Amino acid sequence: MADNAVIVGAGVIGLATAYRLAQDGLAVTVVDGADGESGASVHNAGWIVPVLSAPVPAPGMVGQALRWMTRRDSPLYIRPTPRPEHVRFMASMLRYCRPGPFQHGVAALASLSERAVPLFDRYAADGVRFEYHRTGQLMAFQTLEAMRRYQAATAPMERIGHPAVPLSGDELRDLEPALGRQVRAGLRCPQERHLDPVDLVRGLRDRCRELGVRFLQNSPVTDIRLRGRAVASVLAGGEELGGDLFVLTAGAHTGRLARLAGCPLPVQPGKGHGFDDTGGTVALRHSVYLGEAKVAVSPLSDRLRFAGTMEFGSFDTAVDRRRLAGIVRSAQEFLPGFSPGSAPRGWTGLRPMTPDGLPVIGPLPGKDNVLVASGHCMLGVTLAPVTADVVSAYVAGGRQLSEIAGAVRPFAPRRFLSGRSAATAGSPAASR
Repeated sequence: MADNAVIVGAGVIGLATAYRLAQDGLAVTVVDGADGESGASVHNAGWIVPVLSAPVPAPGMVGQALRWMTRRDSPLYIRPTPRPEHVRFMASMLRYCRPGPFQHGVAALASLSERAVPLFDRYAADGVRFEYHRTGQLMAFQTLEAMRRYQAATAPMERIGHPAVPLSGDELRDLEPALGRQVRAGLRCPQERHLDPVDLVRGLRDRCRELGVRFLQNSPVTDIRLRGRAVASVLAGGEELGGDLFVLTAGAHTGRLARLAGCPLPVQPGKGHGFDDTGGTVALRHSVYLGEAKVAVSPLSDRLRFAGTMEFGSFDTAVDRRRLAGIVRSAQEFLPGFSPGSAPRGWTGLRPMTPDGLPVIGPLPGKDNVLVASGHCMLGVTLAPVTADVVSAYVAGGRQLSEIAGAVRPFAPRRFLSGRSAATAGSPAASR
């Protein structure tokens, strides 16, 4: 059992993990290269959506991306780039865009997502302060065909208590009058939640401080120092931080850190765009998914948040005005009363993506005291408290770990090792 832990990454996964390990009695230090309110953890829709727990690589995804390649405002875009790691990543992702791997991923994510909502309810009860909405979610579609595809995709989540109830266009407008007449059908998902992600990050950070967690921000990790099969320390912001346990929760930067620790992982950025509207031209009660456009809309206390797009091969955080304009146009197609006035000020977030669309949670192969919790793709908020529980079980070992071993096996980092590498790398953190 570790006594102290260094968590690298202060996004929502890192903060949730710090919170849980501090509750377990560990002395926790969180180190991050930014100021704590940047990146994908605050630039997202804020959805808690087990009903949408499916891997990004799905049958037909690559074909759709190729058809959209000439549209720089499309919901999905693969940027041509010669970077070898990007080429390898996309080639590997292609192998997972088949029915078998996709269904395996759906089942794995359903098992992991099952406890997401109760854990967020527990956050609220335990004094983590954040804006939290329990009104459910609507999915709106312009065609019956699109609605039926999503109905089939969400069906497996009914067994974990997250149904998607079909509605007509008029029934949707009874719930959300702002939806236009071209919306012909939809799904109502009453168990889903949404929150203000900026609020959540602040609330977790404040609660962690109350529990004695130390934060070292604006301090990127520049080196990881090894001692045999263990990490001895990390160098961040000119300070050397030692510990019994190290947890890599650095989002899209986790692959680089894992390489420094001796075991590279295929975590690449998937760039999303979004903006906040405070004009008040449209009022919503539920979070709404604009189906064909793949745009998420979240009503928050002081603004309406729009988020969408997935761009592979982009490694910067610059806002592409064409992609932002595409989100605005899509919003106006579904919500004809929406008028943002001048061009909205946008933001981007680099989501940590994996080739199979599943998170990477568990021991870093070949290292005695390193755990990874990253690669959550589009589900970072949804899976944050569940991931923290999994990390806690790995640290505790014994019965706690044995109880979840089957459920977490699909997310083990060692799945990305070649056969020879996997044979030579131990699984030490799980056996402590």
